[in-house]
Amino acid sequence: MVKKHTKKFLIACLIITLGFTAYTSYRSLVPEVVLSKNITYYLPGQRNECLWVIQLNNNILNTLGSNSEIKIGIPKAQTMGYLAGRIEVGKDNTLILAFNPPGANVSKPPVVLTADYSEKQFPLDFIRFRWTQSSLVTVIIFKDRNSCLVSRIGK
Repeated sequence: MVKKHTKKFLIACLIITLGFTAYTSYRSLVPEVVLSKNITYYLPGQRNECLWVIQLNNNILNTLGSNSEIKIGIPKAQTMGYLAGRIEVGKDNTLILAFNPPGANVSKPPVVLTADYSEKQFPLDFIRFRWTQSSLVTVIIFKDRNSCLVSRIGK
């Protein structure tokens, strides 16, 4: 016959094990945040002054089709408005950045760039978007202005 204390101990162990298993299963099913709506991302810009920013409306999760509308602009020149665009998670751990360049006609297609994030830690510190794998037409975004400025010094 099992003692009363042993039985309580075994039930407590079972409950703890079930709770831990449920928690780890839940954590493995929830996708991680790739780009956060709570972070202002910086772009080097034409003179590498890191004045351009990107802000997201939603978190972008590590799941196919996760997306957010974005606003690209220079806060100091807010009267000029911003460029509207979208970032979306594509197949094979890629991000797709699409936006209309300044002065573009509404009937013209947007600029579309892609980035591979398969070997990156989340949330992303920086990411390089490229046009058809080109090294000439790229957009790099950084999670803070200091990182953006340091990248400029390294060139």
